[in-house]
Amino acid sequence: MPETGTDTHSARLAPQMPAAEAVRGILRRLLEALEAREAGTRAGRDPEELHDFRVAVRRIRSALGRLKGALPTAAREEFAPEFAWLGAATGPPRDMDVYLLKFPAYRDSLPAEVRDDLEPLRRFLLERQGAEQAGLVEVLDSQRYRRLKERWREFLTAPAAAEPPGGQRPLGEVADRRLRKSLRRVLEQGAAIDDDSPAENLHELRKSCKKLRYLLEFFQDLYPAGEAGRFIKALKGLQDNLGDFQDLEVQAAALREFSVRMAEQGQAPPATLLAMGMLIEGLRQRQQQARQQFAERFTAFAGAENRRLAKRLVAGHTSAATATAAKEKTMGSCLKGESENKLKEGAYQCGKCGAVSKKKDHLCKPDKLSKKDVKKVEGKDRKKKKED
Repeated sequence: MPETGTDTHSARLAPQMPAAEAVRGILRRLLEALEAREAGTRAGRDPEELHDFRVAVRRIRSALGRLKGALPTAAREEFAPEFAWLGAATGPPRDMDVYLLKFPAYRDSLPAEVRDDLEPLRRFLLERQGAEQAGLVEVLDSQRYRRLKERWREFLTAPAAAEPPGGQRPLGEVADRRLRKSLRRVLEQGAAIDDDSPAENLHELRKSCKKLRYLLEFFQDLYPAGEAGRFIKALKGLQDNLGDFQDLEVQAAALREFSVRMAEQGQAPPATLLAMGMLIEGLRQRQQQARQQFAERFTAFAGAENRRLAKRLVAGHTSAATATAAKEKTMGSCLKGESENKLKEGAYQCGKCGAVSKKKDHLCKPDKLSKKDVKKVEGKDRKKKKED
């Protein structure tokens, strides 16, 4: 289903913002979206409330994984497992919502004379939905969930004590790099899929497409609205095909499991099992149709026009940074505390801590020392030698 209700790109992002500051802003908005849907999720009356709650959780998890260079390692290690737990807890009740929402279509897909035979399935789904919803409410009432929200809010609102080096990079540069990497992964995975590829390969591609789309939506304000929107629309066409393929496979497998349970519990007359078998077969046929359409959808997405569009999107923010970096000697980790801290011919001095090293790296990351500055250091050394 479409992912709506979580506006993450309206936080007034700018290309020159430090990445850590921008990512924290995105994550704060996602926390707001999650909390805005919590009451409705707890009530269980509108399936869209839980849907949007889950979307917020998934996007938080995606940011923790895809934008890890802008977040402290300790925070990622603390929160990633917790949001994975929350996502897993919301899965089963959402599945029941989906099956009940699709039930009218399931029923209408069968011949008229057997449609009423599916009624025991509807009753089974309603019973399961009630049980799963009760379990979800227990999760939302748990101390673990309350503690997660408290700790997450503290992290997002507290002054940054020690951001990782990548957190100080301009957001535009970080966004371009992450988008290029994610797009390259999608293109490579898609190009490797042929008629003999297992379903799991398409599922992995679907997950990669979702991660790419989340990044595009996170950073949408950094790019021309028309071009970003066009690229997201093209990606959505591929996602729809992959989503249909995966969802139909999951639904068919779930309905088969339900038929077994219903038979064991005496809830499925023979006519119902027969109708469910017809339904499962229809789902598998539709899945095969989606599989046959994949090559056409992927070819359209990976075509020259979209590649040019993607190249234009991610070229602007990094061109200036690349030109500047070409004139600098990046110093990634000086021998702070280990060097002699005296200028020597051919040495590099850390512009931040003053330590001197024969290496171009420094531990106080990620200051840069320009070639001009290096020449000055070496020039002073040579001059001193001549005087000696």
